Amino acid sequence: MIRKFQVFISSTFNDLLDERQAAVSAILTAGHIPAGMELFKPGDQTQLDIIKRWIDESDIYLLVLGGRYGSIAPGSESSYTELEYDYALKTNKPLFSVVIDEDYLAHKVRDFGQRVLELDHPDKYRAFRSKVVSYPVAFFRDNKDIQIAVYKTLPALVSERDLKGWVSGRDLPDNQGLIEQISRLTQENASLRSLVTLLST
Repeated sequence: MIRKFQVFISSTFNDLLDERQAAVSAILTAGHIPAGMELFKPGDQTQLDIIKRWIDESDIYLLVLGGRYGSIAPGSESSYTELEYDYALKTNKPLFSVVIDEDYLAHKVRDFGQRVLELDHPDKYRAFRSKVVSYPVAFFRDNKDIQIAVYKTLPALVSERDLKGWVSGRDLPDNQGLIEQISRLTQENASLRSLVTLLST
């Protein structure tokens, strides 16, 4: 039976468009389902509530950490990205992180300027990065490294955590015969109960 796993991709957005696309492409190529904020539609719930629900409904959480800390969530001192990461940790969601190599970040600064760096909250970024790399991570120097990390890590997480995932309806066994048998046995049981009641009076 083929199982697909939904992978929630967490990252800052505008500075990591290519990197996010690399992750999405690798997840799809591996036969699984990517999910991220660009797929969400506005609703009545707060953004953080929607994010938490999508993390809950996903099988695996993937953090792609570049050089930005990200937008601070209203009523919080943390960015959405860090809140997502903390929520995945708190709920024991299977997770893995790919973190930009510092030399590669310097290379991106030369190519794209300081917009790829965290200028508003550098201390928060450094603290968040330190937290992330205190766990096992993969470092990336290009998009291929992200894809390799996805290909290597997804099977390991699925195996270690015995994840259930999603199964296509066409792959489910045909239970019609079993349903008919249960219905027949239920009717026979009702008839026998009636007979027992009649004989005991």
